[in-house]
Amino acid sequence: MPFTFTHQLDAMDCGPACLKMITDYHGRVVSLQKLREKCHISREGVSLFQIN
Repeated sequence: MPFTFTHQLDAMDCGPACLKMITDYHGRVVSLQKLREKCHISREGVSLFQIN
């Protein structure tokens, strides 16, 4: 199952980067920056509850 790998911008970017790979796989065009904003990423990263 091929997919496009998304590099994290920093160590706290794993959640949005995973979401980017999932949205890319399903044909949705969403920028990593937009996903970072939607997840309310902070210096501590993002929790599973913030990813919705």
